[in-house]
Amino acid sequence: MTQLPAGQHITYQLQYRKCGKPTCGTCKMGSGHGPYWYAYWREGARLRSGYIGKVQPEAVSAREAECAEVRLALALAAVPA
Repeated sequence: MTQLPAGQHITYQLQYRKCGKPTCGTCKMGSGHGPYWYAYWREGARLRSGYIGKVQPEAVSAREAECAEVRLALALAAVPA
């Protein structure tokens, strides 16, 4: 897990990731591995991200987690098969 900065506004997202292995059936037949939680924050003008893991971060409320799941479902529905 990434060390998150203190005193920064952090946004959390759920994402699927592809591993890049040519024989991976999960990536070939589906959206990839996951979903995994990622954190996003700014350092100056640069957008930074960090892997959190499969477990919902404590900083994320139940409502925020539900919104993240809806955004993920919408993103998956928008990807052409």
